[in-house]
Amino acid sequence: MKEDLKKKDLNRNILVLSSAILIGFLAIMSYMIYFEVFKAEDIKTQQGNVRYAAKRNEVLRGSIYDREENVLSYSERDSSGKQYRVYSGEKEYAQILGYVSNRGITGIEHYMDKYLIKDDFTFDLSPEYIKGFIKDPGEKIRREKKGNNIKTTLDPRLQEIAYDLMGDEFGKKGNIVALDPKTGEVLAMVNRPSYNPNNLDENYEELLKNTKDDGVLLNRAARGTFFPGSTFKIVTLASALENLEGITERTFKDEGILKVNVGKDLPNVNGTSFGNIGLDKAFSVSSNVVFGSLAIELGGEKLSKTANDFGFNEDLNLADMTVSKSIFTPYSKNDDGLLAASGIGQTGVSTHPLQMAMVGSAIANNGKLMKPYVVSHILKADNSVKEKIEPTVFKESLSYENADIIKNYMVNAVNSSTNQNALVLQNIKAAGKTGTAEDFFVESSESEQEGIKRSVDNSWFVGFAPYDNPEIVVAVNIIDGGYGSGEASRIAGILMSRYLENR
Repeated sequence: MKEDLKKKDLNRNILVLSSAILIGFLAIMSYMIYFEVFKAEDIKTQQGNVRYAAKRNEVLRGSIYDREENVLSYSERDSSGKQYRVYSGEKEYAQILGYVSNRGITGIEHYMDKYLIKDDFTFDLSPEYIKGFIKDPGEKIRREKKGNNIKTTLDPRLQEIAYDLMGDEFGKKGNIVALDPKTGEVLAMVNRPSYNPNNLDENYEELLKNTKDDGVLLNRAARGTFFPGSTFKIVTLASALENLEGITERTFKDEGILKVNVGKDLPNVNGTSFGNIGLDKAFSVSSNVVFGSLAIELGGEKLSKTANDFGFNEDLNLADMTVSKSIFTPYSKNDDGLLAASGIGQTGVSTHPLQMAMVGSAIANNGKLMKPYVVSHILKADNSVKEKIEPTVFKESLSYENADIIKNYMVNAVNSSTNQNALVLQNIKAAGKTGTAEDFFVESSESEQEGIKRSVDNSWFVGFAPYDNPEIVVAVNIIDGGYGSGEASRIAGILMSRYLENR
């Protein structure tokens, strides 16, 4: 009996010890797997890893091209054999292209890094190569390792025009995005103010200071946080068409101000009263009263659902650029003041020109929203195609019928405008929506750690041309540019006109 008890105790101890050893082994293996699978790349690529830096330097980093294969950035070696990057795109492409330096790596340079530093050499079996190998095998063996090249969708003329149209002086700070609505290709993405990445290291501290004010190092065209103003009425209109039966037949009474139960009443610009108007007219004159009341009638959840259908409240997870999540806050009907203001893009809405270009793109493309992309091809070192990126549908944002209604409303908004800037838009058969967003701008101050917050009126325009067969959609945001019918419309008209001239 005692022997049996001893055996049971021994077996129990062996089991406990074995379990402890197994748990310890599994813990060690999990720890190793975690670092090998999840952390190895971070450790390998972190700054200061001398071995990895030397390994990277063995392969001459590939080049990045625009859509016409003009070189935007390339690498050369100095007398010591160390690589350095040359940015022929300079200020026009600084934020979208990014940089590679001791300070880090950003933009397309970051997202395409694994291709740019990979040597995909394959033996050339052509008769010319074989003859050369027989004649001088040493020359062929001693070749320099070269990374893959990247071809982008960026249109060089459009990028340059967009950049030049803004200028650097205050009032011309801003961001522009141009897309092909049928494919999602990014044709242009520009930020002002900008910087020359060729001088990054010597100016880095000053650029960091400016980034607090202007986001000069950031691609704010895709990462900014702005109120979109009345351009968001495109989304509110889409939600009304999708959810409120017979909405196009209704008449609205606009007395110049929308009275709410909670919060601030919502006036039209200058308190203008438009009287009894239909939905089309309300969109053309940009009635805050009508669109604020529509937001209240719809409610935050339905309005949010429509915003989501255009890409709001979602991480886009693009393969070739960083994009901030655009936010729409679904206020309840009990907060009718906030809900009304959200319907005109002035409260609880945070976005950037890329997102608003996507909204315009969905309308232009009959309700189908294509996923934006800026890299079209991965090329081998000899520029033969390694991989071609195909257009993909991102969302079915709204029905064909409702997209067509909004398209016609946007055409009427342009054609009914008496502003001089609308003439260029009318001549190219553009459809569009202006916006004036009350926002703020933070200036750094040596005496105030948080900086000085200054109110600004941002000038917005979202539109496409020609409306019967859209080839380009643009979103323009000019910081403190005033009314959307001013600077943003002027820039959008010239930009689309110049693009269509070259088609």
